Amino acid sequence: MPSGPAACGAPRLDGSGQRLHARLLGHADLAQACAFVPAWLGLHERVRAALPAVWTRLLGHPAFNADVIEDLRRPADTRMVGLGVAIALDESWRRRMADDPPPFAPALLYGELLDGHFVPPSDKELARLNGRGEVSFLVLHYEQTLTDFADPDTLEILALAMSRFRQAHAGYRLQHLYQEGLGEQGAYLQSMGFRPRTARGSPDVPELYGLGRDEAATLLPGSPVRDAFQFTPPRFGFTASERRMLRLAVTQLSDEDIGDEIGLSLHGVKKLWRSVHQRALDAMPHLFDEAPAGDTGTRGPEKRRTLLQYLRQHAEELRPYAAPRDADAAAADRGAV
Repeated sequence: MPSGPAACGAPRLDGSGQRLHARLLGHADLAQACAFVPAWLGLHERVRAALPAVWTRLLGHPAFNADVIEDLRRPADTRMVGLGVAIALDESWRRRMADDPPPFAPALLYGELLDGHFVPPSDKELARLNGRGEVSFLVLHYEQTLTDFADPDTLEILALAMSRFRQAHAGYRLQHLYQEGLGEQGAYLQSMGFRPRTARGSPDVPELYGLGRDEAATLLPGSPVRDAFQFTPPRFGFTASERRMLRLAVTQLSDEDIGDEIGLSLHGVKKLWRSVHQRALDAMPHLFDEAPAGDTGTRGPEKRRTLLQYLRQHAEELRPYAAPRDADAAAADRGAV
């Protein structure tokens, strides 16, 4: 269960889901985001103070997932009501988490990110790991404003958070997913589909929870963690810059906002869209066949809506991927969930 920053007299949600929106963390969110890092994480004061700088370096990195849940009826600078952050592990950290996971692993990783001792897998490396089925993510933390499960507003935020968790990690041929939890948070993580990995037995030390691909294969679909392991190889082969733009576009950001976030002019964004549409058309010629009746020049926007709808259900197209080249990797691929 998330511990939650103070609600600060926030207006009530209405249960309709209309007020809540989920999207990627952006540069303009960093000041608000600092309040959504739980105190129990055990961050050194130096590391906590440097989090905006660390996040700035990671924004747009394919190995970094950071999702904001916002209440659209709040003032712009107070809209954040939830934040989840995860990072893909390198080979050293994958072995460490599997064999001898340290307590407060997210705090250790943040410290290594700050000092440059840990560098998340590059786009090329992540593509290779994805093709071999060796991608592992550690959720660094999740926090939201409300935590009382008897409150329907809490459940409304959590429902969207679980959906975003699934979408944030879907599309990879995952090997493991991990997250730490303290006390009663363990029950919440297990309800998502995680399984206990440690039994440290101290009320002040978090336990580690995880799920592996082999375990996920034995479970019925339905839980956010298990469903994140569902995998199909991508077909479109988007470039890194195209995928970065599309990750923002699927959360309904405008071209202007996308350009601001990735440092491109509006002309540059539109050029990327043309490249994306052509690549999708080459790979799947019939994707855009369903033109609206009486089309009078709306074909471009309609093509974009069609593509984005497809991508929301096929997250693998938003992930780096290099097809396995050797027999062992191909055999591993046949074991996908």
